[in-house]
Amino acid sequence: MKFKVAVLVFVFLAVPLTPANSIVNGSSAVGSSFVVAFWNGDGAPQAGCTGAYLRPRVVVTAAHCVIKGGGRAPEPSGPPDQFYVSQPGIDLKSPDAKQKRVRVLKFWTEPDYFNRWEPEKNLKETQVNDVAFLFLEKELEGVTLTRPASREEVEDFRLGNQSAFHLGYGMIGGPSGVITANDGKPYLVEGITGSQEHPNHIPLRERHLQVNYPYGKSIGPGDSGSPLMLKKDNGVLYLGTIYAGGGWNDIAKGNLSTRGVASVTVLWPFIANLEKEWSTFLVEESQLLELAALKRQAETKAALELDLRMNTAKDLGQFYSEQTSCHSKSIIAQLQTNKSGVWVDVKNAEGWISKNDNCHQPWTIYRPEKSEYLRWRLADRSGTWEVFSPPIVETTSVRESEIASNQLKAEKAAAELKAKQEAEAAEAKAAAELKAKEEAEAKAAAELKAKQEAEAAAKLAANKKTSITCIKGKLTKKVSAVKPKCPTGYKVKK
Repeated sequence: MKFKVAVLVFVFLAVPLTPANSIVNGSSAVGSSFVVAFWNGDGAPQAGCTGAYLRPRVVVTAAHCVIKGGGRAPEPSGPPDQFYVSQPGIDLKSPDAKQKRVRVLKFWTEPDYFNRWEPEKNLKETQVNDVAFLFLEKELEGVTLTRPASREEVEDFRLGNQSAFHLGYGMIGGPSGVITANDGKPYLVEGITGSQEHPNHIPLRERHLQVNYPYGKSIGPGDSGSPLMLKKDNGVLYLGTIYAGGGWNDIAKGNLSTRGVASVTVLWPFIANLEKEWSTFLVEESQLLELAALKRQAETKAALELDLRMNTAKDLGQFYSEQTSCHSKSIIAQLQTNKSGVWVDVKNAEGWISKNDNCHQPWTIYRPEKSEYLRWRLADRSGTWEVFSPPIVETTSVRESEIASNQLKAEKAAAELKAKQEAEAAEAKAAAELKAKEEAEAKAAAELKAKQEAEAAAKLAANKKTSITCIKGKLTKKVSAVKPKCPTGYKVKK
C-alpha cells in the first residue's frame, strides 16, 4: 500500500510552501547516520516521509505523516501495524532494504493534533505541533543523534550565528524544472541558516523555526519529517522536524539566484512528552510485541492461504489477470462479460500482481461459461476516465475438459489397475491353495509310507530268527528259531 501524505499548500514570506519532500541540488548521502525513511504498507520500501534516529528505538518524524489527512489524533494515516522505518542512510532500492526494515510498535503525537489544511478558510492546524515520535520493535543499525538542541542553542541558531544541515528522502530536482520521484537515496544540503520570521497561525514562537537554504539549493516535494541538524563539538544536535518548504521549482529550472525555505517544528519543547511516553511504552512493550508477533503469524497464514487459493484457481482455469499494461493499485479494476451482448461488470479485482514498484496488474477468480468473452474495465475513482483491455477468450472450459479427460483417464487406469491386482490376487490365491493341497497330499503320502515302513519293520522284526546256546553239563547245543527255547534239561548259556 502506498503511503499518502496530506497535501499542504500555504503562503509565507511571499514564497509558496508545500509539504516538504526532498532536496533539489543536494548531494547523495547513502550510508549517512541519523536519517531514515518512513512508510506505511507491506510492499517494497518507498519513502512517504523521512525521519531521524533520535535515540535507540526512537525515530522522530512529522505528525502529518502518521495522522490521517483531515483527521485528528490518534487517527492513523494507514494500518498502524504496517508502519515501518528503514535502516539509517540505506538505499531503499537495495536488495536488503525490505529485509532490514523495522516495524513501528507505537507512535505518539500531541493528543489534540489536527491534520487539517484549508488555507483558503484560514484553517492551518496541520502545521501546529507537527511532530511525532515512533517507538520501534528493535534498535536500528548505526548511531543515533547526540541529543536535541536546547532552547538556547535553537535561539542562537535562529539569530543566524550557526549553520545547519538537512538529510532527507523524497523527490529530487531534475533538468528543465522537472521534479522526479526519489531514487531510493537520501540527500544532503548543508549551509542552512535560521531566521526570526514567524507565521501568525503558529501559536507558540518557540515551537517553530523558519530556515533558509543556500542559493541554488532547496527542499523539494516528499521530505516531510526530515531532520534539521546542527554540528556542535563532536556531536550532532537535532534542531527540529521539517514539515513544509518551498522554492524548488525555480531552482530546478536552473535559477540558482534564488534559494529554498523550510518550516520546522522545534524539538526541545516536546522532550518531556517523549520521556513520559517512552516510560509508558516500556510498560506496554511486551503486549505490543506479542500483538506484533501474532500479526506476523496471521499475515504469513493469510499469504499461504491466498497463494493456495490462487494456485487452485489457476489449476481450474478460473484465474484471470490483466496482462497487457501496467497500472496503479489506486484505480478501479473490474472484470466484465458480454454474455447478453452488452458488457457488464461481473467481478471486482481481488488483488494485484506487482511486476515492480510502478507496474501492477489486477486479478480475480471467475468461472465463465463456455466461449464467454471477457475483458477488464479500468477506471479512476473520480469517474473522469475509463479504459478497457482487449477481449479475453475464456479458458476455463478448456481447462475443465482437460481435468475431466484426465479424471476419466485416471479412473480408467485405476479400474485397470484394480482388475489387474484382483486377477493377480486370485492367481496367487489359487496357487497358494494348490500348493497347500500338494503339501497336504505329500504329507499324507509321507505319513502313509512311514506307517507302512514301520509295519514292515515290525513284521520283519517279528519273523526274524535268533540263536541261543544251551548247555547241559559239558554238553552244548545251539538252537535257532523265531523264539528259540532250550531243550528239556538244557539251560541258556549266559
